[in-house]
Amino acid sequence: MNKKIKTDMPKPIRLSFPHDEERLGWLSMLLDAYYIADKGIHEGIKKRLARGETLACAKGCSSCCEIHFTIPVYPLELVGLYWYVIEKIMGDERRIIKKQLTDFHPGKPCPFLLDGICGVHAMRPLACRHFNVFNRSCSPGEDPYYTRRKDVLTPIERYKNKAINAMLPFHGIKDRAKRRQAVKMGYLNGLVQNLHEIDWLNLAHRMDGKQPILRVG
Repeated sequence: MNKKIKTDMPKPIRLSFPHDEERLGWLSMLLDAYYIADKGIHEGIKKRLARGETLACAKGCSSCCEIHFTIPVYPLELVGLYWYVIEKIMGDERRIIKKQLTDFHPGKPCPFLLDGICGVHAMRPLACRHFNVFNRSCSPGEDPYYTRRKDVLTPIERYKNKAINAMLPFHGIKDRAKRRQAVKMGYLNGLVQNLHEIDWLNLAHRMDGKQPILRVG
């Protein structure tokens, strides 16, 4: 008798910040995009588990946060990170993240990493959401995308494209046909920034309340 492979996984839930979504018109776009992506990731992981593979990534595993130095961040994702850090992170976590943002320079671990755990997990970029490794944990300093590509989740294209599509109204592209064309032409790829090259000191200053949070209708 074949052993039944367990593939049960909790279904993704759309994050909801009703008051903030009413106040900040762009936030629903971003949360919708992340929910779409999370559904695709959920489906992709279930397919791999059904083939008998195991998911190596788990809470407390932070190898990719420490060694990946090319993490793409879309403009709307950057706005989301600013909002979340400025308005949602409090206490000791806020103090630590602010110091890490102030001291950050390319080559250091992600400035949002707190004791091996993502401090902005709800707002982590699509690149971070999509990066899932199977079968065995990463060796120290290993980037499995290059050492064992087959063990790294390949995003389901239709979900990835839908997620990008959901962010396009932020850039004034609201017509459906134009959004589909923008996705096809890779419009957002020309606007992406590398997380390690972003001026995080600016965010640290905003945590002091020196500048207001961005509001987009």
